[in-house]
Amino acid sequence: MGKTYLFSPVGNTDPIKYFHDGSMLHICRKYKPDIVYLYLSREMVKNHRKDNRYAQTIELLGKWLNHTFEVRLIMREDLVEVQQYDVFYKEFREMIAQIEKEMELGDRLLLNMASGTPAMKSALVVMATLAEYRFIPVQVSTPKRESNLEHEERKEYDVEFNWELNEDNKENFVDRCREVQCFNLMRLLKLDMIKKHLLAYDYHAAYAIGKELEEEISPETLKLLRAAEARVNLDTGTVSRNVEDNVPEFYPVRDGNKRKLFEYALGLDIKLKKGEYADFVRAITPLGVDLLEMLLKQYCNINLKDYCQDDARAGDKNRQNKQGSGGKKKEAVQVKKWDNDKLQDTAVLKILQEESNLSRFDVVYSWQLNKLIQRTCPDKSLAENTEKLVQIESKVRNVAAHDIVSVTEEWIKKQTEMMPGKIMELIQHLCKMAKITTDDTRWNSYQDMNRLIIQALEREGTKVP
Repeated sequence: MGKTYLFSPVGNTDPIKYFHDGSMLHICRKYKPDIVYLYLSREMVKNHRKDNRYAQTIELLGKWLNHTFEVRLIMREDLVEVQQYDVFYKEFREMIAQIEKEMELGDRLLLNMASGTPAMKSALVVMATLAEYRFIPVQVSTPKRESNLEHEERKEYDVEFNWELNEDNKENFVDRCREVQCFNLMRLLKLDMIKKHLLAYDYHAAYAIGKELEEEISPETLKLLRAAEARVNLDTGTVSRNVEDNVPEFYPVRDGNKRKLFEYALGLDIKLKKGEYADFVRAITPLGVDLLEMLLKQYCNINLKDYCQDDARAGDKNRQNKQGSGGKKKEAVQVKKWDNDKLQDTAVLKILQEESNLSRFDVVYSWQLNKLIQRTCPDKSLAENTEKLVQIESKVRNVAAHDIVSVTEEWIKKQTEMMPGKIMELIQHLCKMAKITTDDTRWNSYQDMNRLIIQALEREGTKVP
């Protein structure tokens, strides 16, 4: 076990008064610290110089307990204004920071919260509440468990005489120490900050603060924050490593491909809620291709896989195209590509050629899939809605991606004649038509997830670290 340190202001009841230990001595008796820092104001320095009462009494206790105390005196002879809280708060922070630098792993630091002036005690209480440093605050009750009302003459102090009459030297002495369980205000503030970041859908910031509290909150709560950050980044692997697959707040849609599209669409909604309108309009394009592919299969009996390169072939070509200088490969982006051999002599090729005047095709675009839907879909309402989505994408995508513009709600409305919220409703409707989810409440999944995490944070807030 490591060393035990004690930092203790010294007050008028130290070292012995009313035939009992003062707070400083009583903590020494119980915890047997190896190193004792005594903080002395001018009045206490005078007492020390007169009879060495503090260090000598601790030395007597050491002989009594067969324990060696190393006493280090912090003498503030210039300290007269002992009622100024701000002076002590600044000094105590600096002193305790220095003690912590001296400490090693496994050491512990005790703080005497009961000795000294009211201003000294207040400063220590604030430090214990903020918990900037790791220490154990110790309170000591009076021998009578009530205020000390009697007056005891202290002008002349006999160290040996007070030691001999000290009632706490008996074997059955009453332990009056109590470790103070302060709610860590800084910890509570950080928990509240995490909640605010969650409600603002800023999961990166929420997890970053959570990591600062890694040793003060449960691993389960930290995993929830990690999973939330991973979820908004579409990192399903990390989500699965931190949250069970049966947690509906994280997995409202279980089917693999449908879940991928649903989570992407939820991500669009989060961008909208955060006011990230430029990112919102740029992110419509990838969703459009996958969503229209599902609609083509379900409503037009056209399976895009029958006309496209398989994932492996497309991926290999993409990786070849993404090679950097010196042959170093960069991360490839999976892009659907037409297979012109599979297209040969098909009705799909005929429609594509009639709509584009091209003989060969490469990357699959949403406008191409939309043309197939317009020509083959029996559901006219669905065709109208896919046309709306593709038109919206074409009107805003290139401008937002390549020009320096301020993308606002009003700008999107001007470009598309639809407010961003209405565009999101259109996407949700098409997801429902594609049977990605038919339960409208699932679109509140991030709010449900936030509530789950906030409940865990509130439980953390009721714990006393």
